[in-house]
Amino acid sequence: MVTPRRALLLAILLAFTLWASGSWPDKAFSFGETSDRGKAVALFEQAAAIIEHESAKAPSQDDLMAASLQGMLGHLDPHSSYYTPEMFKELMEDQEGHFYGLGMQVAKPAPTSPVLVVQPIPDTPAARAGLRSGDLILEIEGRPTSQMSIREAVKKLKGPLGTPVSITIGRGTAPPQTMTLKRAPIPKYTVAFSLMLDGGVGYVRLNTFGQKTVEEMSSSIKGLLAKGAKSLVFDLRENPGGSLPAAVGTASLFLKKGQEVVSVRGRRADMVRRFYADEDGPFLDLPVAVLINQGSASASEIVAGALQDHDRATVVGERSWGKGLVQTVTPLDKGAAAITTARYYTPSGRCIQRDFSSYDAYFYPDDENETKNTPTGPEVHTDNGRIVYGGGGIEPDVPIAPYKLPDLAVRLEQRRAYLDFVSREFEKDGLTAGVVRSDDFIASFRKSVDVSGAKYTEKEWNDALPYTKLALLREFMALKVGQAGSFEAIAPIDTALQKAIEILTKPAETAAPEKKVA
Repeated sequence: MVTPRRALLLAILLAFTLWASGSWPDKAFSFGETSDRGKAVALFEQAAAIIEHESAKAPSQDDLMAASLQGMLGHLDPHSSYYTPEMFKELMEDQEGHFYGLGMQVAKPAPTSPVLVVQPIPDTPAARAGLRSGDLILEIEGRPTSQMSIREAVKKLKGPLGTPVSITIGRGTAPPQTMTLKRAPIPKYTVAFSLMLDGGVGYVRLNTFGQKTVEEMSSSIKGLLAKGAKSLVFDLRENPGGSLPAAVGTASLFLKKGQEVVSVRGRRADMVRRFYADEDGPFLDLPVAVLINQGSASASEIVAGALQDHDRATVVGERSWGKGLVQTVTPLDKGAAAITTARYYTPSGRCIQRDFSSYDAYFYPDDENETKNTPTGPEVHTDNGRIVYGGGGIEPDVPIAPYKLPDLAVRLEQRRAYLDFVSREFEKDGLTAGVVRSDDFIASFRKSVDVSGAKYTEKEWNDALPYTKLALLREFMALKVGQAGSFEAIAPIDTALQKAIEILTKPAETAAPEKKVA
């Protein structure tokens, strides 16, 4: 489901692309007729003078200029954008794959809540200091985090290498503890985790595409093969994209030398570039299923589209977002400008970008219609002659709707009932996965729901009970072992994952015949 928040995040995808690769041909810039430009500048200056002299509030010149640039660039298309100096710095950190800080994933469950430690990153100051999932960062440098935005809190935790930062930690009923840690290099891993599933199926989840993605992917897959993996589920769901070179390199891990990964086509005939696999990938013979959904965009769609067009993977899930506009990021005196210069096309010639004639429909689509996975454009063919469709985004080979949460489960998730209950119980001695699965634990959870004043019918409780058991286990495993454990706990109701496993473990003699075109 595409929520407004997801849509807005997708609108500022980290499409570093051609500027990062340094491969776009240099051209002289032309700004049109001098007289037209002079009139536009004069009009702008006239409006700025009125604001400066007449506005009830004294304006900041920097704010006015940033807003003007954002308005001008934002008018071009949904993804052209102005980056303030601070935003541009964060973009560089995302692409470079490291920064200096304490090393923990954090969240802010509510605007007035303290910052929550989701997970410390191994071998970082936070991990070495003993911080763990579920801890609360009550203060940073003496200031309550309940009075900060998550962006402000993260900014305060980051800083120059070796500099100290004071934090106050809350854990259960224990007294708050203040400690001073020194900032260190923190790697930003693009591979979230990898693990073995049943049937000799390996699994890798990729969060984004950055400088170290190809190296991380290769290492993760080799590790799974060493553990006996015979096939791979490659999860690109909720992956908003990133670096074009990383996308090309990642797809190339599974392709033959010379196979096209993506073409980038600009408005002029000479602005066409094709990107190919430079050599045979190390995993040419590994059966692969790729998972995508509406949160998969840009570089994710490049990889999924390439593997689909070359019949190297079965794509499972929902139609992807359809973000195929290429942004070239150019530094300015202050900040940077991201300008759309081209569009992405899959090897079969499908344009990845979907229609944006209506910005409202683009950012806030009809979720029901968007998840039907119906063909939206012209049909083309893969290397083996299978029919695939264009029209924006990547259409899965096997459309699978996500698991639909029962109504009561939705309400309990919104109230953070599962997380809050397990977090409290986690502080008690003897809590194990077996205890969390027990009837007594479920009964205690229900009592806490009743005490909280939640209203529900007996039928609603029974309908939500199978999910409730998994959700409680999910929260326990997240606190106990981290994100991978949380994923494994909820995997039984992950419809796309289960379908991918079925496809990969299906005996060859019962597999569907290959579709050919005469």
